[in-house]
Amino acid sequence: MAEEQGSRFDKGRGGFQRRSRWSDHNQSRANNNRREGGYGRRDDDRREDGYARRDNDRRDGGYGRRDDNRGRGFDRNNDRRDGGYARRDNDRRDGGYGRRDDNRGRGFDRNNDRRDGGYGRRDDNRGRSFDRNNDRREGGYGRRGDDRRQGGYGRRDDNRGRGFDRNNDRRSGGFDRNNERRGGDRQRGDRMPPSHNQEQYQNYASTDEYVSPNPNEPTIPAGVSAQELDAAALRALTTLSGPNKDIVARHLVMAGQLIDLDPELAYKHASAASARAGRVDVVREASALTAYASGRYDEALREVRAVRRMRGDNSLRAVEADCERGLGRPEKAVEIIDQTETKGMELSEQVELILVSSGARADLGQSEVGLLIVDDALAVLPADTDPFLLRRLNEVKIDRLRELGRDDEADELESQLPEEIEDPDIVDISLYADADVDNKRTQLRAMSRPLVEEFDVALFDLDGTAWNGDEPIEHAADAVKEAREAGMKTVFVTNNAMRSPRQVADKLNTMDFEADPSMVMTSAMDVIALMKERIEDGSKVFAIGGDGLRVALTEAGYELVDSADDEPVAVVQGLDKDVNWVLMSEGAFAIQRGARFFATNLDTTLPQERGFALGNGSLVAAIEHATGKRAFAAGKPEPGIYQRAAALVGGEKPIAVGDRLETDILGAIRAGMPAMHVLTGIHDAQAIVTAPRGQRPSFLALDIRGLQETHPRAKHHLDNSWTCGVSQVVRIARHGGIFVDDVELAADEIYTITLDTYRAMAAAGWDYSDENAGETPRCPKLTVVPNDDESGIVVAPIEILEDAESDEGFTSSDELLAVQADELDEALETPAFLPGEEELERLLAETEDDDEAGETQGE
Repeated sequence: MAEEQGSRFDKGRGGFQRRSRWSDHNQSRANNNRREGGYGRRDDDRREDGYARRDNDRRDGGYGRRDDNRGRGFDRNNDRRDGGYARRDNDRRDGGYGRRDDNRGRGFDRNNDRRDGGYGRRDDNRGRSFDRNNDRREGGYGRRGDDRRQGGYGRRDDNRGRGFDRNNDRRSGGFDRNNERRGGDRQRGDRMPPSHNQEQYQNYASTDEYVSPNPNEPTIPAGVSAQELDAAALRALTTLSGPNKDIVARHLVMAGQLIDLDPELAYKHASAASARAGRVDVVREASALTAYASGRYDEALREVRAVRRMRGDNSLRAVEADCERGLGRPEKAVEIIDQTETKGMELSEQVELILVSSGARADLGQSEVGLLIVDDALAVLPADTDPFLLRRLNEVKIDRLRELGRDDEADELESQLPEEIEDPDIVDISLYADADVDNKRTQLRAMSRPLVEEFDVALFDLDGTAWNGDEPIEHAADAVKEAREAGMKTVFVTNNAMRSPRQVADKLNTMDFEADPSMVMTSAMDVIALMKERIEDGSKVFAIGGDGLRVALTEAGYELVDSADDEPVAVVQGLDKDVNWVLMSEGAFAIQRGARFFATNLDTTLPQERGFALGNGSLVAAIEHATGKRAFAAGKPEPGIYQRAAALVGGEKPIAVGDRLETDILGAIRAGMPAMHVLTGIHDAQAIVTAPRGQRPSFLALDIRGLQETHPRAKHHLDNSWTCGVSQVVRIARHGGIFVDDVELAADEIYTITLDTYRAMAAAGWDYSDENAGETPRCPKLTVVPNDDESGIVVAPIEILEDAESDEGFTSSDELLAVQADELDEALETPAFLPGEEELERLLAETEDDDEAGETQGE
């Protein structure tokens, strides 16, 4: 059996151009007649574009597909021979991401005659992934079919668990560059000597080996050229600096070549490209496809959706559905396909969806429905349909027949499939190092691991972070409990001295925080720590404050007195909503007679439903003004309360979490610890973007759930723009106007932006302020939404032309357009053959009737 598999699959699977021999690429090129390969163009007749077209007749790039990959993307045990990656497809010229056909080894990698890449689908959990994007004409990551014109990723049709071919859906390569720099530290390699002029700099190209200073960035072997990349994709990289463009393009070439042979290494190359140019949609597409190939389906889903947001189309829908299958959610895959608008969609892309749909139905135990879906598609395809598409559909039909126990029909159909012919692939690679991300620093920190894994204790503010008044904040309690489950200790830190730790814990528990008094640090506890450093235990103390302060002082061993005449050695002031002139004057008298003055906090305001009321700091200021004595302040933003709160639970690596800049964030900074700001309280996104130095948080999040998240690096680019993670590009002009993807934000409007764009905007705003002597940018009001919320994408407003509102009727230009439209040939309708549930029931009923009729005739 092993020998049989070796003979069948020894030729390897296509995919992003696999490298047959590194050393002989020039000779092979001559033989193959490749002129400028693209992502692995691995076919004979490569001319200039495509990502890797590895088919005979591919005209436009696309990532190549990994065909016949029977097991998750490359069955690499099967057959590597002679040190090269054995392509184990039967006879593939170019397959899309390979489909793992029988998961047994029989995989049909049937990508023979592919003209247009597609998802290589792994049908039936057996291993076949089908490359089904036949008919693509432009760009796109991998085209993986033999004769593919436009790539597509192969999708794993029936593969129940890990998806494969993923390059499906690209039409034209140019990627939204606003995405262009996604996380990860991008190290810069050798810089171009300053003597080179700008034109030489921008047109720089290299084929030397590139070893990045960043140990996480894979080496690009010598001999590879950026010109191997699809022309449209290469054009999408034009916003990058010359050397960086060259490096990114070569990483993409490597990702295309390796995706079927070594998905993990392909993923590393795509990740390196994304770290350098995450704003470019073709780069994000590579990340999506390589994540898909390497079994990272959650990440692939995020990247697919990012690509779609950038392009505003239905890109990679089949890959998205197949990822859901890989995550064990075939019902979700069916839902995605049912919601996909196929009108106007290329025939090859519709076939991709059919293949995934059939596989998802089989995953759900509905193999008969899956068979009907394929049969229905075959019945309505035009007579001149590309043979490659027909082959792919018939391969899936064979799988469905075998699942239903109809092996004789499956064998007969399989015997009628034409043989596939595989041609060798060659890999070219190149590089020079530089980056258009410089080393400018920002106070905003990056963290590649969730914060709960990096810090051992979280110090939570209460009002505005855990609750708002008497109302719980959504997700807060669950997020705190999840942090504890992850091993993080939690402490609630409050400037409110009126409540005891028990009272605070009781209120928290009414909101399901599962807290106890040992998790609470109040400003009353903090002021007592200050007092113990300055006065003797058991001293007389005059208290201005509520029961929480008075109880804490008593428990600490101090003697409370009611008059300045009792000669107290200290006056302690905390917030007391019933305070009056008599009480405050008595405190002033004691201070004038030599008593030391302590304050639990200096908050000037107290948020109330009706507005901001006087805080303890405002009342303390009255006594300070009357006595000329400054109080020893406890509470936030003093560093002591944070340090003591961490010590309360034995924390060594604390992080503070809060909503107010002048207390929560400032206090953490003074204490020398990082702080995460949340948008659930007083200070909003606008306040963060314009925050002064000394009050800038280390991390930005929507709410406490940010502790469970990674935080991407905010990056400054040579054009003075900023990006962060999957953000849009943020730039601040000299006059302080903020631009998002070249759309200027009006200071008097309200905008919705994504979380990562908010982070990039904060870094840009802080940088602008530091460069302009503290002047703040003209930042509008902002609403921040999660990164996957499309409402957060800032787009240019649509201008309504005045002519459209006029009553002048048709102009001569309109008449000319109408004449030209009349002369056009009638559009051919693209058949749509994704049946709905009712049609499936009708088809099933008809099938049963046919079976019964056959049985009757047999009798």
